[in-house]
Amino acid sequence: MIKDGLKAVLPDEMYRPIAVRWRRMTVRWGNLRRLEPLSRHQFVRGEPLDRYYVRQFLSANRGDIRGRVVEVADASYTNQFGGDRVTKSEVLHVDDEPGATIVGDITQPGVLEEEAYDCLLFTQVYAHIYDLRAAVEQSYKSLKPGGVLLTTMPGIAALSRFDYDRWGDRWRFTDQCLEQLFGDAFGRENVEVTTYGNVLVACAYLHCMGVEELTREELDHRDPDYQVVLSVRAVKR
Repeated sequence: MIKDGLKAVLPDEMYRPIAVRWRRMTVRWGNLRRLEPLSRHQFVRGEPLDRYYVRQFLSANRGDIRGRVVEVADASYTNQFGGDRVTKSEVLHVDDEPGATIVGDITQPGVLEEEAYDCLLFTQVYAHIYDLRAAVEQSYKSLKPGGVLLTTMPGIAALSRFDYDRWGDRWRFTDQCLEQLFGDAFGRENVEVTTYGNVLVACAYLHCMGVEELTREELDHRDPDYQVVLSVRAVKR
């Protein structure tokens, strides 16, 4: 099937040597020839791979984490990257969990104050929300003029059973999707989408392997066809 596809798009003089190499290719699966992942749980084999890219993204944009900041679930990234630039730290949670200062569904008007916040830290959040447009629109409305939304999303990723059984795990994204989704609310010129990952990282992530099991060179190589994690920086002008 793949060779048929190659033959359809490549001229004969290019197709023939590729077809010969294809027949000679041998894959050594090793301990990856299995029907079960190496692990189904994050942190078992080390730091989750998606966190490596989340930290990289937030570190590059730490100057945006200032003033009145809202983070989801806890304030760990606010504390790590905001420092003394943060004047008020808030924690949003859909349930009334310890430490939450804002409780509710962000798709609903009134959960977040309008034009109240300088920065929203919504890492790996929107994938769990069914009504994406409402969530993005309410996020936009809650920012002060000049405020910044910093968010990350899963691209190639296994289902998160922990989230699925609690509040849902609904979406996986591409850069094309995010540019349009956030561009509709913030204006395309105010949205910057970045992709992270490659085929090796994608395979490792599906097996719940840890950051420590890959080299920095392997982690930092970016292949736009294998989008493992995506980030969005959106500014309210």
